[in-house]
Amino acid sequence: MKVALFGRGKTGSHVRELCVAQNISCTVFHSENAPTAEGLKGHDIIISFIPGPVLKEYIGIILESKLPIISGSTGAEWPADLDQSLKENQQCWIQGHNFSLGMNIVHKMIKILERAPQLFDDSWEAKIHEIHHTKKLDAPSGTALRWAEWFGHEAEITSERTGDVVGHHEFTFSIPFETITLTHEAKDRSLFANGALWAAKKVLEKKAPPGLTWFEDLALKELNL
Repeated sequence: MKVALFGRGKTGSHVRELCVAQNISCTVFHSENAPTAEGLKGHDIIISFIPGPVLKEYIGIILESKLPIISGSTGAEWPADLDQSLKENQQCWIQGHNFSLGMNIVHKMIKILERAPQLFDDSWEAKIHEIHHTKKLDAPSGTALRWAEWFGHEAEITSERTGDVVGHHEFTFSIPFETITLTHEAKDRSLFANGALWAAKKVLEKKAPPGLTWFEDLALKELNL
């Protein structure tokens, strides 16, 4: 596997380190070595952790390359026709807000909690609180928004930016006489890099169809959930 890595930030650096540790060929593209259609030739897959608005500028080049892409780039609205363009190109794009494999277990837990309001009429309250490092620009985080989407009911979302927190998400479901709390804490950015490389290997094993696919859908399919 030969990886074209977009970005040399915190998570991108961990991807590169894991590639070196696993003897995976990796070319790093960044602002001083911008990706081009010519530069992407000879690679098997793209992994991107650059900001979403920057990646959006490279969509034409990505489509021209016909390479599959694993994208952890957030903070941008993708073109409405992106999925169709990828399918016409027989090209796979795996998009994720959070590349933690453990987050997929959380997904199933929240889908169970989705049914909880049936037991408590209107006497319940749901809150999602997320904490990230001060350099994370988007708030609330994409993961917090996905949690709310999975829950499928009204949930208050709050955000906090402090220090160098990798990622802390907490879901609280409160009822008059008890509280249910679900917490996921990312301890090291290597977990996101590991998830991205896991997804890259699955894509190259033809375990994902052409088009735009969410990372959690790929993982849940692997777990038969």
